[in-house]
Amino acid sequence: MLFSVISIFTYNKVVFNKDIAKLNYETEVLRDARKRLETLTDISSKSIYLSTHGEDIQTVLTQNDSLYDELKILEEKKKILSFSSVGGLIRAKKTQEEKIGRWNDFWTPSKINTTKENLIESSKEFGFKPTTFSQFYDLLNDDFKPMEVTAFDSIKSFSLDDYIVNDENGTTITSLVKVDDDHIDTLRERFENSPNTLLIDRQQVNETFLGNLKNDFNSLIGYSFLVVLFILLLFYRSLSLTVITSLPIFLTWFLNVGIMGLFHIEFNIFNIIICSFIFGLGVDYSIFITNGLLTEYRTGEKVLHTHKTSILLSVITTIAGVGVLIFAKHPVLYTISTVSLIGILSAAFVAFTLQPLLFKLFIGSADKRPISMRYFIHSVLSFGYFGMGGFLHSIYGVVKLKLSPKSRKNENLGFHKSVSKLMGSVLYTNPFVSKEIRNTYNETFEKPVMIIANHTSFLDILAIGMLHPKIIFMVNDWVYNSPVFGSAAKLAGAYPVSGGIENGEAFLKEKVAQGFSIIAFPEGTRSSTNKIKRFHKGAFYLAQQFELDILPVLIHGNSEVLPKGSFIIRDGKITIELLPRIDAHDTQYGKNYSERAKQLGAYFRSEFRRLRDEIEDENYWDKALRENYRYKGDAIYKTVKLDLETNRKTYYPLLQQIGKKSKIVHLSEDFGQLDLLLALDSFDRKITLSLADKEASVLLKNNFLTKHYSKIEVTNSLEKALATVADVLIIDMKIEIAQLTNLMVNEFETIILLKEARHIDLATLKALGFITSEQNDNFRLLNKIRS
Repeated sequence: MLFSVISIFTYNKVVFNKDIAKLNYETEVLRDARKRLETLTDISSKSIYLSTHGEDIQTVLTQNDSLYDELKILEEKKKILSFSSVGGLIRAKKTQEEKIGRWNDFWTPSKINTTKENLIESSKEFGFKPTTFSQFYDLLNDDFKPMEVTAFDSIKSFSLDDYIVNDENGTTITSLVKVDDDHIDTLRERFENSPNTLLIDRQQVNETFLGNLKNDFNSLIGYSFLVVLFILLLFYRSLSLTVITSLPIFLTWFLNVGIMGLFHIEFNIFNIIICSFIFGLGVDYSIFITNGLLTEYRTGEKVLHTHKTSILLSVITTIAGVGVLIFAKHPVLYTISTVSLIGILSAAFVAFTLQPLLFKLFIGSADKRPISMRYFIHSVLSFGYFGMGGFLHSIYGVVKLKLSPKSRKNENLGFHKSVSKLMGSVLYTNPFVSKEIRNTYNETFEKPVMIIANHTSFLDILAIGMLHPKIIFMVNDWVYNSPVFGSAAKLAGAYPVSGGIENGEAFLKEKVAQGFSIIAFPEGTRSSTNKIKRFHKGAFYLAQQFELDILPVLIHGNSEVLPKGSFIIRDGKITIELLPRIDAHDTQYGKNYSERAKQLGAYFRSEFRRLRDEIEDENYWDKALRENYRYKGDAIYKTVKLDLETNRKTYYPLLQQIGKKSKIVHLSEDFGQLDLLLALDSFDRKITLSLADKEASVLLKNNFLTKHYSKIEVTNSLEKALATVADVLIIDMKIEIAQLTNLMVNEFETIILLKEARHIDLATLKALGFITSEQNDNFRLLNKIRS
């Protein structure tokens, strides 16, 4: 994990070594010999080729004459070390004619005669004959003509083809220039704008070629990654699974390059090729882990360790095959081994650590719901916004309490209004969550009141807080002492429940006198389901002590939008309904706080059930059900989705027909979707289920909703299911009536026949005392007649 953080800063430090000469292997003896040779020659200097070109040879020779003269000047000024050019031997006809002309202008007949006479006269003193220098005299009188290039072909010690190339494309003459690194830029600047002239640096050409190769390789990796994404999306048919599988591939590359940057390991033409091998292994490892996690998610079978073992064996064989090259002295073999080791270990690390975390975050497990990327982004933004707002309010609270420690007891109405606005704005920042406040009785909170509400989600606090600014919260210690929210909570008059209700009476009474209402969640803690738990007496005790009216507030939808234990805000609808005030002296719900806790609890549950029946229509639970079957397999998901779409008008009336606390036995050929729907509608229903498909039984047992939102027991046989004591029997599978009656040990009050079971022969059931009480095209309901 440390390397992952460091890679953020070292990722961009990796360079590509374009100098292929540095990748040669040299022993220490050879290295010393090379250095000695370099001190004696200019072999270590840079070799630059200076080429001039054109359509005909005379034009090119003229251009080369100019280059030759320039190079001579640079050599004299020590801007270059040396150069080799035909310009010192072969010149253009025009240049030769100019030189011949200057020769003829200089050697006039009179000057030739004078020179001849003086030379003969002077040579007599040394014993030379008058004819000794006759060849020289003939040379002076010779009529010189420009030489053709072909005239130099007869010189065997000189290869003209090394410098001059003449073909159908034209003529090129090349000069070789030796220059040190300090003056290479001067040479380039001097000739870069010369017409028909090219300056060729072999090393630069090699580096450019290798640089282009590196860019092409990066493009290839990018295209390969896109192809992998497409194939994964085609195979998994899920954006979340594609992201979970592909993100580790990218992170493996990122971690690999980051570690290389940390240890100053360079890319080169050889080890960059091995990266394609690492890329392929990263893809394999990611797919292995995803498939293993999917199997565990679907069936609960612990197979991930088998997939990890396969990966470990791959790592070991790769290290044994390639990693051993780390001991090689050749720099190429060493870098290939180093990059391989870093890459293979990075791929294994990411696959073993990060990928399971990503899978659990987005796909979930038997203990966590799946989420989408959009849910995650919206949740991070919403909580980030709320955290920042809370932090700013807390900073203000710190300053305010430091300057005025007693300000906690003040009204601080402006601060309360700001906090209330913040709470409301958080709920309204997510456009995928609709909000509805039902205030039928026009509650204004002008008169202080004890607010009681059901509690299933963190969002309940925001929902109550946005109703009115003058509300005091009783909070847990972690909120009261939080470095982010603590000071804001204190300045807002919040009271820590750990301090005891009795110890806070004086403080809360003072707040009530200031016109503040108090909010309490009488269940004590958040519920993980829609079931409202037993009410504690604290809120009713305070209402009695302060002679406060009680205002029941129903909050619906938060248990689906942001369930207990989750930080992901899902799509949905939040409904807040304010029931009528209950007067402080009204004895309808009890004469004291203890009686009120029980009777108002029953009243609250009844009203909440009414609100649920109004809101939760036939489509309400579809998304939650489909979401929990999404990654159980495409065929299963499509079957469940089609069944919910086809039979929603059948299932919804059954929710009303079957008692909220009924014990149910269900014989089915489906995947348990109806049973989960019954459980979501009422957590108190106890369901014993026998599925015809054993795979479906395994999938349902390992379903999040089964484990956390239901009392469903999946049995392995019809006999065991029918032996369960229950009120209702639901059948939606093909079964012989004789087999059914033989296995029915207990007496059911109601039998519901769905789908294919609607065609069961009813004569036997009638003989057992069942008559049809309701029938339509979708189901048949039979009740037991009691004599």
